Amino acid sequence: MNTILDSSEVREVTIEIARPFIENWHYSRCVPTGKNIFLGWYVKSDALRADDLFGDTLYAIADYGIGVNPYQAKFLSKQTGNQITNEELLELKRLCRIEPKLKELPLTAFLSRCHKLLNKQGYKYIVSFSDPMYGHNGGIYKAANFTHLGVTNPEYHVVDNEGNIRHRRYYFRYARRKDISVAQARIDLGLERIKTQPKDRWFIAL
Repeated sequence: MNTILDSSEVREVTIEIARPFIENWHYSRCVPTGKNIFLGWYVKSDALRADDLFGDTLYAIADYGIGVNPYQAKFLSKQTGNQITNEELLELKRLCRIEPKLKELPLTAFLSRCHKLLNKQGYKYIVSFSDPMYGHNGGIYKAANFTHLGVTNPEYHVVDNEGNIRHRRYYFRYARRKDISVAQARIDLGLERIKTQPKDRWFIAL
């Protein structure tokens, strides 16, 4: 019997709890804008031998929300044969846990519990993306019974003088504020335009 897993609980958390956790443990170091549903995986501290024997420890967070592509439900309907609506679809935007990981707490078990909670709220489908640019091959999605649905089109991002990758919205917003062209905005900000690798698309029906 997995006593640590049995002592764990998944519950919805606020952005005030989720933001510092994601900024610390997710490679993006940021919380997406727009609608977000944050689900936290809590484990009894005594099971982890933590200092606070009477509390619990936040071990992992999954962030679900509305994707940036308004036609995603329509696209997925064609790909899967399911009649998917925007109201039934969520995108898994962030998934992260503390280090070092515990083998008794697989993220597949966390995702399974998250999806049961979301299904009770009326959501029926989840889509997510793994980014090979950051060394992610989608192994967690395979293990969690997601289906691979091809890859996205490559996108264009920019790199600043320190080698940090910036999304195109960074200079789009600057261009609007300054009332200049996006090309001039990239020059003003010292940004170089690069083409990113396609991302793998993963899908699961709850």
